Amino acid sequence: MRSRQPSAYLEYIVVPIAHNESDMVEFFKRYLDLRLTHAAGIPKLSGGTVPMSKLYVLNGLDAGKSFQLKEGSNFLGRAFENDIRLQDKSVSRQHVRIEKAAERYFLTDLQSKNGTFLDGRYLLPGTEREVHEGMPIAIGMTVVAIGESAMTLTKPFLESIGLTGEIGQESGIFVIHKDKTNQKKLETLFRVSNVFEQRLPLKEALDMVVEIIAELLGEIDTVSFILIDPTTTKIGLFAHRSRRAGHEPPMKFSPQVLYEVVKGKNTVMISNSDSEEVNRALASTLKMNGISSVMCVPMISETQVVGVIYLHSRKKLYGFKPEDVALFEDIAQRAVRFVQDGQLLSGLSEMIEELDAEA
Repeated sequence: MRSRQPSAYLEYIVVPIAHNESDMVEFFKRYLDLRLTHAAGIPKLSGGTVPMSKLYVLNGLDAGKSFQLKEGSNFLGRAFENDIRLQDKSVSRQHVRIEKAAERYFLTDLQSKNGTFLDGRYLLPGTEREVHEGMPIAIGMTVVAIGESAMTLTKPFLESIGLTGEIGQESGIFVIHKDKTNQKKLETLFRVSNVFEQRLPLKEALDMVVEIIAELLGEIDTVSFILIDPTTTKIGLFAHRSRRAGHEPPMKFSPQVLYEVVKGKNTVMISNSDSEEVNRALASTLKMNGISSVMCVPMISETQVVGVIYLHSRKKLYGFKPEDVALFEDIAQRAVRFVQDGQLLSGLSEMIEELDAEA
């Protein structure tokens, strides 16, 4: 028997990082309106009629298409006989069933090859889960959502983390996860956001996020959160994970890369230090230090860099690509928000000094 549950269609993970205060205020006004509307059991948006009658495709070959959902069963997959047909080869011939019951929707994975990701977890095949408006549903590499807010809220969020663009198959993340790459990116953001929601001590939270990132990236050699006191420019390695390459001591980070990021307040990404054309001087330094690939993403509070997420691979090329950068820039800003919410920026210098004393 299907029970009536409170709407949780947009969790913390779906809140995009706004670029300014007015954007954030406007987003939360719309977000709150939607949540109150659903909590009251009213299937409509302000000024609208029935929002959850269509399924919207938000990326991939069918991006921009929408499909009317009929009462009862709606089958989605790659085969022609489905009610909703997608061209994505990572989607199974009959991937999921969406059951419409009045204005409620229920999703079932039909033993698909690449699985279905919804609301922070993979669906157990054959088990029905309720879907709320705007929830991103990752079906293979394609992301869909039900309701008009899919286009006004969910799609901008996916764009902000690079899930609506073309996925380069040379990306290190794609090499590891193949047709589950977009699902893994969404899973990573859900897990990171859950850590930050727990209001843990700063180092404990960042240690957990480092492990999540390392799991996503597989054989990456180094993952670090480096925090910087903007008043003194003193740095502290707050969270770090490194694999030893043979018998060589691990290199925690490249000071030259860190300097470039702090100075320019922009991400530095070099996929191959042997063939880098844009930043040859930095690539040459990396090569001398035995680093093949690197990505360093700034954590910016207002106009100041208060830290970075630093990743590098030594012997093996990792193949960072532009579509990977957006994911880590989003994580970096979530980390800044966590630090700000805990009012930790003012005490950053003392924490860095304590960390140095323990080292």
